[in-house]
Amino acid sequence: MNYELVITRTQPPCGGKPLQTHEIRSISTDDFVAFVRQCEPELPESVALVPHDDGNGTISIDFESGQSHVTYDFTAD
Repeated sequence: MNYELVITRTQPPCGGKPLQTHEIRSISTDDFVAFVRQCEPELPESVALVPHDDGNGTISIDFESGQSHVTYDFTAD
């Protein structure tokens, strides 16, 4: 299935870097968790990735990577 993917990374304030960065992609996947693991190869297997359906057509996966909070939002095209 085709999705619009928004990746949001939130980090602590430091050195004038933005607190949040956003990346937008058009992707095709049937397995959200496998897709995130492919994009985040340094993420330990012990980090549980649980898809959450917001009831409005968006599936989100949230996790911590180092000092950053990362959210992958998949919205069906």
